[in-house]
Amino acid sequence: MNRFVASLVLPAFLLACGGGSNPFDPDPAAPDPTPPDEDNPVTDAGIPTALANDLARVTYDAANQTLSVEGITQDGTPVTIPYRRRPGLDRNGYQAYTYQDDGLDRHVTAYAGEANNNSGVRAGVAVSGGPRNRFFGGGYYERDGAYAPGTGQVSYAGNYVGVTNGTGSGEDLIGAPPGTDPDLVPSQAAEVTGRVFINADFADGAVEGNITNRQRVDGGIALPSVVLINTPIDSDGTFLGQVEYEQADFPGENVTGQSIGSYGGIFGGANASGVAGVVRLGEFDGPNDPLGFENEEEYGAFVLDQCGQPVEDTVGCAGTNP
Repeated sequence: MNRFVASLVLPAFLLACGGGSNPFDPDPAAPDPTPPDEDNPVTDAGIPTALANDLARVTYDAANQTLSVEGITQDGTPVTIPYRRRPGLDRNGYQAYTYQDDGLDRHVTAYAGEANNNSGVRAGVAVSGGPRNRFFGGGYYERDGAYAPGTGQVSYAGNYVGVTNGTGSGEDLIGAPPGTDPDLVPSQAAEVTGRVFINADFADGAVEGNITNRQRVDGGIALPSVVLINTPIDSDGTFLGQVEYEQADFPGENVTGQSIGSYGGIFGGANASGVAGVVRLGEFDGPNDPLGFENEEEYGAFVLDQCGQPVEDTVGCAGTNP
């Protein structure tokens, strides 16, 4: 459970809210939650709690465009809920789904994506809007099959989508009854898009990367780039690391070593041909809040194909030596 953004010193907009079938469901292909790590506890589905937060599980069928969510507090009943496909909210190639039971209940926005190269990796996020001073959200990722490590150093590139806490554009909301007290009116999450580049060194067992060209979609606001700090790849192909601002973007500040969140994910496919993961940020507008955000949070997902594959991201992979 998380707080909403408290204030914003930008009058032109309000901060948005914001976390076969190849399902995201409990099966042997899900990340192995054992052995336990006291420093980085995981959910029953094997996702670090720092990233999963309020999201227990997702079942996603990209081909048939269906998604069910388990675990977002106050999204409705039953425990596992089929969300509604919303193509008009798709961002950066990720499919959008939403749920709202009625005009006075919370609205939840979810995004999910699947790799294009049969690597069997996928990831998603779901985040609710307000009201009542809190939002609920989290991320999920998994793969089909066993882990097959890559060889040497390889790169991955593609798109990113995120959802933040706050108050967004509201085009998918069920209207509240006329005369409803404004304190009771739900809000809709807004999106962040960006580009992801990841380098994985399988010889040394480490991964790192960047999320660049970050933009809050509602309002068209450019956000600072962030760095996915170098972290080990575990024996099962999973990883968990810290996120920082890009030092080059803030030459007058010392942001190196100052964590603003976590990221994690999973490699899959022959020679680790795909990677999927989740990012959780506890802030995202730069040191000392240059954009005026306070208490901002973001959950985001990335699903990337390896450079050198027939389905590589030709723009992001340009100049790489896969």
